[in-house]
Amino acid sequence: MKLTQATLFLFIAQAVNGFAPPASTSSTVLKPEIRNKPNQRLETTELFDLDKLEQYTPDDAQTRYFLDKYGEKSRQYRRNVYGASDWVYSRRSDRIVSNLLNIGNSGLVRQLSFELSFLLFSSSFIVFWNDLFVKGWLDFSGNPHAPLTDIIPGFILPLQPFSLSISALALLLTFRTNTSYARWNEARTAWGKIINDSRSIARMGCTWGKSYKNITGDMVQRLGEAVLSFSRSVMNRTLPPQEDEENFIQYTHSKLSDPDYADRLRNAKHRPTTALAEITNVLVDMELNPLHQVEVEKTVTGLCDALGACERIFTSPVPTFYPRHTARFLALWLLALPTGLYEAFGNSWNHIGVVPVTLVVSGFLLGIEELSTQMEEPFSILPMEKMCEGSIRTSVMEQVERSKEGIQAEFKGYDMMSFAAATGAYSDSTQVEYGDSTEAFEPEAEAAHSPTQDELNAAWARNSKGN
Repeated sequence: MKLTQATLFLFIAQAVNGFAPPASTSSTVLKPEIRNKPNQRLETTELFDLDKLEQYTPDDAQTRYFLDKYGEKSRQYRRNVYGASDWVYSRRSDRIVSNLLNIGNSGLVRQLSFELSFLLFSSSFIVFWNDLFVKGWLDFSGNPHAPLTDIIPGFILPLQPFSLSISALALLLTFRTNTSYARWNEARTAWGKIINDSRSIARMGCTWGKSYKNITGDMVQRLGEAVLSFSRSVMNRTLPPQEDEENFIQYTHSKLSDPDYADRLRNAKHRPTTALAEITNVLVDMELNPLHQVEVEKTVTGLCDALGACERIFTSPVPTFYPRHTARFLALWLLALPTGLYEAFGNSWNHIGVVPVTLVVSGFLLGIEELSTQMEEPFSILPMEKMCEGSIRTSVMEQVERSKEGIQAEFKGYDMMSFAAATGAYSDSTQVEYGDSTEAFEPEAEAAHSPTQDELNAAWARNSKGN
């Protein structure tokens, strides 16, 4: 027989009575006992254990165990960088049929193999139970057989509850997918800013490198390595240490020519900000004109902004109760789906059509949930290593080498002492150096004071216009 409304109401009433607190024998309302222990959270003796709501973080051994699973190992092969040929191949005319024929090799299907296997078992059990104890069955010859008993309730529900609830489930899945993709897009945008700003710092530093007599090739080399170490440090911060720590230590030994800076970077608690500090230190050592200094520091600040965006995404997931509720809703909905499809497939042999349809629908819906889970933490599927070594290192070190080889423009600017003299910073005569010529400069006596940044900038602008 079917689960009648009276039976369902009886189950609900029993469940409610089971969770109801026992009646008090006294008319006094008892409040929960509150214990406030030193160095501990506020605890209560309520029915719900709030300690279970604490975040669970696996230890190193458990993390390595999960990293050895197929789902985590496959993420390293999803860090794609497309070129022209890849885009042409992605637009091929047989892409839909080809992807359909290769569904057995899909990483998504492999990742969902446990869930789909469980649903295969549960849907087969529901069909077997209803055929054997409720509706009867047909043998291979087509002969009908009566159910074994008529007192055991069957797992049969109408389709209306599923039709009403599918809209809410679709809303949860859509919001989760859109949020996860937005996180991935923001992470890729932040890395795009890291690439652009790294190139800009190298371009400005290397182009100005031959315009200042005090800037040597070693300074330009230090600047390039500091810029490259920043992006590499961001990559190290957003990947599991079990995957990248050893590679990062090797990087500091092989790619950084300054052993002191390499040691500071390895031992730093926050490596990206250590790299940012090194970039600023190199720029200070270059003694750039204030206009140049301000301009390049704006770009360095842009790197810090991109770092903040990456850390915000990496350390702040979607509120955990949202994906948990979505997963529970989806799991219960899919587990109950065969009960609603049982009558709809009454024309199939022993209602066997319920099983494959349940698996197909489950694969689609679980796939959407799995996609959103994979994209929620975007850094382990972003091609950060290729961006560090290809997009950033190639362009930055090419500019460094050009600057060191003297391909940039020859020196024809002013040093900082010349700017100070040009603004009347000194009362005594000062030699102003410009190119290969020198001339005496006699400042006015009333102008003897320390130059301000505005005065230095104005002097730079006047001399630039004159040239």
